[in-house]
Amino acid sequence: MAITLADVLREHWRSYASANRSRLGTVHYRAVRCALACRTPELGGRLYRCGDCGKPHFAYHSCNHRNCPQCGSLGQQIWSAKQEAKLLPGVTYFLVTFTVPSELRPACLARPTELYHLLLRESAGALADVVATKTKGGHPGIVSVLHTWGRQMQHHPHVHCIVPAIAFDQQNDALIHPAKDTFLVHYRPVADRFRNRMKAALEEHHPDIYRHLPPQAHRALGRSQRWNVQLQPVGRGTTAVRYLARYVQRSAFSPGRLLGYDNSGNVLLRWTSSDTGKTAVMRLHPHEFIRRWLLHVLPKGFPRIRHYGWLSSAATKTRLRVRLLLGEWGEPEPDLPESEPFRCNHCGGLLNFHRKIPRETAPRAPPDHARVK
Repeated sequence: MAITLADVLREHWRSYASANRSRLGTVHYRAVRCALACRTPELGGRLYRCGDCGKPHFAYHSCNHRNCPQCGSLGQQIWSAKQEAKLLPGVTYFLVTFTVPSELRPACLARPTELYHLLLRESAGALADVVATKTKGGHPGIVSVLHTWGRQMQHHPHVHCIVPAIAFDQQNDALIHPAKDTFLVHYRPVADRFRNRMKAALEEHHPDIYRHLPPQAHRALGRSQRWNVQLQPVGRGTTAVRYLARYVQRSAFSPGRLLGYDNSGNVLLRWTSSDTGKTAVMRLHPHEFIRRWLLHVLPKGFPRIRHYGWLSSAATKTRLRVRLLLGEWGEPEPDLPESEPFRCNHCGGLLNFHRKIPRETAPRAPPDHARVK
């Protein structure tokens, strides 16, 4: 029988929290609190009645936490629609992926605010540097999305960048197009520049973190280490935008991947291998499942989506100038999803709003059953 994240947390969170008290912070307790309260009377909601049969329908509010697998679907659609409206006409797009070496991942877990910020900033900076060198001063536009998990919910921080294959030469007020639609820049200079920028940023801005890195992490930052950067053309960009939209406001797993428990009490999680494309089922102890889920809880308020170059919010005039040089005046309005009318699951009739349901409590502290004494 299928289960939900809330089911696992209700049964196993207290024992997990008791055994891992030193590893848990406020953001972890808040994520658990939100997941447990999501779409329950605790958050309040609305009561509807069917206009035909009179049956009542309770619609409880979502928690809207970005690590809750029940939330984020509408947010993904809205983000995707807005990004698709910003795609440039007739321009090829590239998906550029920057992956953190395994030697640096423990530091990312220990200091996520600093390291994830550097990962986003320096990856975009490295790409901008190489594009500027190749185009003799041209500037790219970059949309970056931080992604921290792999297909088995393991910690695997990397950044996906959507990049239009044009550079803007501000001095000459001109656009620079690549010679081939299938080639933007070579990955090796981008990878080397990314590594060097990360090392320089750690030394200059976070010397305390840099000094306490283990020897293998220092070796990874050395010039002999090749970092992993991938560049691939993705057509006009729509496919890449919709691919990244799945990670904008969503947990490390979707609800349909939780299949239940096996006879030994392990959580069954479906996953798909990136190498073979085949689907398999993995068995995780409930504590291990909770641990992997919590690996991807970001610091409160941390923006996992960033815009750089002439796609940044501060470069609106430049972005509109780029569109004008491409023969398009202004940006089209996004095709936002329309909400469908609520219908009765009994007779199919339209539901009419009856009254609001007040919140039971203001969820500002860990739930009582989650407190560790």
